[in-house]
Amino acid sequence: MSHIHPSGETRLAPPFVTHHAASKAARQPSQPSLGIDRQHLRAAIADRLATLSAIEMEMVGKCEEAAARAAPRHVRRDDRTTWDRSMWNRYLSAAAAMQPDHMPQMLRLHAEVGRLERLLLLPPAPEAPSA
Repeated sequence: MSHIHPSGETRLAPPFVTHHAASKAARQPSQPSLGIDRQHLRAAIADRLATLSAIEMEMVGKCEEAAARAAPRHVRRDDRTTWDRSMWNRYLSAAAAMQPDHMPQMLRLHAEVGRLERLLLLPPAPEAPSA
């Protein structure tokens, strides 16, 4: 998921791992390791989060364009505190219209990120003894 900073910069949210899940994984070090490359997992997570962020930014841009149509001159598109009820209604209508096209892919990406993050909670593979 991405967060829009007040400066307008889009930042990726840190991975969501509950304290309970992290402490549960720490208590179970005896689980067998699957030998998973953690760097590869982190890269796959970052790739999916970037795709998700791009979809969100595209949707926000289109919704803002729809909201700005017929907006009064004093309203600034980048300052949502100046938006009136009709602008918000246009924004939300545009978001609802885009939902069937984007929501399945966004839900799939969120689910994949969750699965990959759970794989990261598995214990690391034991290193082979050096000869």
